[in-house]
Amino acid sequence: MNDLCPHFGSCGGCTFQDVPYEQQVAAKDAQVRESVLPFSPAEVRPILPSPDVWFYRNKMEFAFGGLKDAPPLLGLRQKGKFDRVVDLTECRILSPDAGRLLTAVRRWAEAEKLPTYHLKSHKGFLRYLVVREGKNTGERMVHLVTAVGEAPAESFLSALDAAGVRADTVVWSVNAGLSDLARGEAKAVWRGTGTITETLEGKPYVITPTGFFQTNTRAAETLYGVVRDFAGEGEAMVDLYCGAGTIGLFCASRFRRVVGVELNASSIESARENAQRQGATAEFIEADAAVAVREPSFREVWDHPGTVAVLDPPRPGLAPAVRQLLLEKPPARWVYVSCNPKALAVDLSILNPVFSVDAVQAVDLFPHTPHVETAVRLRRRPGI
Repeated sequence: MNDLCPHFGSCGGCTFQDVPYEQQVAAKDAQVRESVLPFSPAEVRPILPSPDVWFYRNKMEFAFGGLKDAPPLLGLRQKGKFDRVVDLTECRILSPDAGRLLTAVRRWAEAEKLPTYHLKSHKGFLRYLVVREGKNTGERMVHLVTAVGEAPAESFLSALDAAGVRADTVVWSVNAGLSDLARGEAKAVWRGTGTITETLEGKPYVITPTGFFQTNTRAAETLYGVVRDFAGEGEAMVDLYCGAGTIGLFCASRFRRVVGVELNASSIESARENAQRQGATAEFIEADAAVAVREPSFREVWDHPGTVAVLDPPRPGLAPAVRQLLLEKPPARWVYVSCNPKALAVDLSILNPVFSVDAVQAVDLFPHTPHVETAVRLRRRPGI
């Protein structure tokens, strides 16, 4: 696919469609190297590209918008404009079906005369349409997020069916607050179970409407393979910021015990179900990582000499309490999975007196955007 998306330039979903993919990957590789080279890594491996350059995302949050008494808009935020929506006819980073799906829902909203929500006035009803797909299973979730009110379920389902759009499960949630979030209080499951299933290396993982799952499924398999290689084997793996337990379960065959920690309740529920489906020996704790690290039961596992840690924090990086734990009770080796090279550099500068950077591997999970994932294996310095 060589021609640009017709929405490129105005839509904020992609930034670098006009840059050849090889150049995108080279720029990300250089960015990661610049971030880690001050810490004298023993090895920096060449970046691994995404297996899929187009239609790779398994989740998109499409926003409703438009002027009062005008046809509704449905798409992504305009680049640099938080309150304006680009009306999309296709999305080349989600799915070939995206255009038909968006058109069907847009026509449904117009036929039902449902007003779209406006961020400045805080009036209106339709807020977001979240689409989640199993790239390896083909399953699809359609999640409608509205303000307070009644949503006509029957006509919504009919609109999807009439357009020939696959929707294995359809969920309705209400965001009654002022915050611009593509989630809310679950109100009803209109079709299916309310979840879909994705696989990594053939093993099943449940995906809920609000749970975390790496956005690029096939590149995530590549990234997690690197993490598993970096982690090696041990008595136990501690998976901080574990989400739906994907990393810990992906590596579970190498460890007698896996302990995951995650604040998001929906993700923890998914992690426990995933472990049960896979027959894995794993336990998951619903807690903030900064709080969990102070708990005696957690410290018992952390302090074991055979424990290997994997930390995959959000974009701001490690919480101060987690960094302090690493400095005070440093494991022999651990793996840092970072989605933000700048935050990674800050954390490494603080941890540098205790740990050496053994190996670095960047993986591109986000073609046509500036984002990149990096796995770093660290080892406790001799004598510490």
